[in-house]
Amino acid sequence: MNNTNTNNNDNLVKKFSKIILINEKKMIRERDLIEMCSNLENFNDIIKKVHNNLKNIGFELVKTSYLEEKYYILTTEGKEKALSPIHYGILALTIALNNEIGENLNYFELKNILKDVWENVEYLIKNNYLAQIKSRDYHLIKITPIGKGVLKNIISEINLKKILELFEKTN
Repeated sequence: MNNTNTNNNDNLVKKFSKIILINEKKMIRERDLIEMCSNLENFNDIIKKVHNNLKNIGFELVKTSYLEEKYYILTTEGKEKALSPIHYGILALTIALNNEIGENLNYFELKNILKDVWENVEYLIKNNYLAQIKSRDYHLIKITPIGKGVLKNIISEINLKKILELFEKTN
């Protein structure tokens, strides 16, 4: 790789890092980042360097999908300050239900299941951890990239059976 390409890549690493750090939502579509690169090979190298740079200052860059788009989410170690344990539980249960029955969680069915804590679900919707998807034919709840990012360390281990077993043990 010549010196000009190295400088361009270094500039893109700085630019991507800055964009992600100052973005209010702490997420960006992969497609938007790719469009700033000269080719996909450069992108893969650049995103690895961005990931390492952010990791060096205490952040993690998590890649996830949402509505057939890929996103990068900026997260930190530890608990999200805006969320209580009940919020984490709701997100975990929503992910488990999503994994068990598919990605189309009916808004009204979920509202019935979580009626005792629905104000907490509304908080998660208001703060972009969950999203309502409405059309004439359906009304769904989806987990947003931010919601997935919050549970990044445990998302692969979440399943409905484990959550139901946990609830049985606590009752």
